[in-house]
Amino acid sequence: MYQNPGSLPLKHKTKRVLDFLQELEDPRREAIMKFHENHKSEIEISRGSKLKHQAWPGGYLDHLAETFRIAESMYKALSRQRTLPFNFSSAIVVLYFHDVEKIWKYTIGLSDCFDKQKYWFETLEQEYNVKFSAGEINALKHIHGESEADYNPETRIMGALAAFCHCADTLSARLWFDEGKGLG
Repeated sequence: MYQNPGSLPLKHKTKRVLDFLQELEDPRREAIMKFHENHKSEIEISRGSKLKHQAWPGGYLDHLAETFRIAESMYKALSRQRTLPFNFSSAIVVLYFHDVEKIWKYTIGLSDCFDKQKYWFETLEQEYNVKFSAGEINALKHIHGESEADYNPETRIMGALAAFCHCADTLSARLWFDEGKGLG
């Protein structure tokens, strides 16, 4: 029978969203930090979901931190097997913005006309100069999986970064859905 060798080192387990954002090796780091600071009050109280994962006040931040910590562990482990076709900072950027609507949905309310893709690809660029690479765009669009409408048996729709981020998000939301409270 498998025995768990123990928990992760305390430093890794308690690494928080701001720690990851401050460590970004990405030219957008300052813009993302500005976005975070501008929306900090909502980010800190928003839920991770209505009911299914990290559904407590502050759960949104806890979910982000959990996805970041999972991604860091996966990136290190997978990099020992093969070179990954994306950098870790791209994964953090995608994970940070993948559920951006929840910042307002579970706090001040979300307008019926909110368009997440327009927000990602127009508003963030106009207001914060945050632009996404082709791989990041694919990952943002497919982080929750390929939709039936997008599925094509002859074409690979979900790219490598999308698959990686999908795994981190799914593990947080479905494996550790009640974990990480207060660790965002």
